[in-house]
Formats: sequence, structure tokens, C-alpha cells
Amino acid sequence: MADSIVRLVVDCSVVVKWKIPTEDHAAAAEELLLDWEHHVVEVSVPNHFQSEVISAFLRAYRRDRITADEAREAIGDLLALPFVLCDVAPLAERAFVIAQQHQQRVYDCLSVPLAARDGVELWTGDERLYNALHVHYTCVRWIADYQRRRLEEDEVQTQHPQT
Repeated sequence: MADSIVRLVVDCSVVVKWKIPTEDHAAAAEELLLDWEHHVVEVSVPNHFQSEVISAFLRAYRRDRITADEAREAIGDLLALPFVLCDVAPLAERAFVIAQQHQQRVYDCLSVPLAARDGVELWTGDERLYNALHVHYTCVRWIADYQRRRLEEDEVQTQHPQT
């Protein structure tokens, strides 16, 4: 019997860490990526995600954290990944209320009602967003707390021995 894949929502702050390893908690973000590559998790994002990725790498370039070529390559690589894009238009009003109540940017808050609606975890590396929301929304998780979900090779062999 195959194990079920866990669906997660991630925000752009996590995905940026996949391409800028000097970011705080990049190793934990990498574990999430590896879980996705091993088909242990499915990664969903709001449908405005592509513009956030482009903006994040432009900002990283402007702050001299990466070169223009690195930014362009990262954008191309990340936008080619098979994210599940979720329509957040039906969640816009709820995201507005969350942003208003907690003094956050509304585009950051679009992931919150998406995760809450679907009963899944929202992983973020945005400390400001996490600190403002995790007490009120149990779906909001801090990327530094991410624990790998895939099994090590020796664990797989123990659970599924060769006959």
C-alpha cells in the first residue's frame, strides 16, 4: 500500500531559500524541497506566486545578495517546478480581513485562508508574518521547524525488505 502524499502550502519566502542558500533556515527549506522531490509532499501556492518569485529575486539582486544572472536563473528554475497553483480570488476578502487585523501585507495573507480552507499546513520563512499569525492560525508554520518526512534508505529497507 502506497503512503499518501501530504499537501502543503508554501509561501515565496520558503522557495527563495531553495536558491539562496545563505538565507536563514535554508537547510530546513531544502528538506521540504527534497520531500517534494521524493513525492512525500505536494506543494501548493497561490496563483499570484510567480509574480512574488520574480519580485523576490529582483529585490535580492537590488540588495546585492545575488547577481542578475543568478536571479534570472533562479526565476527560470523555480517557475518551471510543478507547483499546484490555487485560485485565491474566492479567498480575497478573508485575506484582506487577516491583513487588516494583523497589520500584514495582503499578498502575504492570501496563503493563510488557502491553507486553512484546505486543512493543510502553510510553511513560511517570513518571520514577521509567522509572528503575527501563528497564534491565531494553527496552519501557519515556521520553516525552521520543518522536519523531513521522507524515509532514509535504511528505513525504507527495514519497512520493505527484499524478499
